[in-house]
Amino acid sequence: MTRQILSFISLFMCFDLIGQQKCDSISRKDDSIQLQAFWTNFANAVNTRDKDKLSNLCHFPFNCDYCVIDTNKENNRPYIKVTRASFDRSQYKIFFTERLIKEINRRRLPRDIFIFQPNFNTVDKQCHYSFSYIARDENREHPGQQHFFGIEKIKGQFKITSSWTLP
Repeated sequence: MTRQILSFISLFMCFDLIGQQKCDSISRKDDSIQLQAFWTNFANAVNTRDKDKLSNLCHFPFNCDYCVIDTNKENNRPYIKVTRASFDRSQYKIFFTERLIKEINRRRLPRDIFIFQPNFNTVDKQCHYSFSYIARDENREHPGQQHFFGIEKIKGQFKITSSWTLP
């Protein structure tokens, strides 16, 4: 019985390792030129506060759990779907926070390519990336907060496809 359990655990670990190998630093290396181009365009759009350039880096609609909900809440979900219209109206402001701008300007690619964390999506069998920044420091009253952006390669270019926060 013990052998069967150990065999099962070993098999499970092998499958896990094989799945992770599909989306590791090698994938990031293969995508690094496009990730650098994305980052350059993203930094330029944020630093110049150009919401049109920024919208070109987003794939609409995308989910966002910390976006500002406008005048009324259409559903009880803990996130909203940011459409191009809602982005143009107000949601673009999530990209112009002081902390995000600081984070963008302190990073230098390709040296800081590690800011893009790879993860393998088992649904579409592709490597996706995310990057984050500290939105609120930890203190005695609050555990801190980190904002994330998910990016995916869509038609050969990386686009922002989601935004979320922890905790």
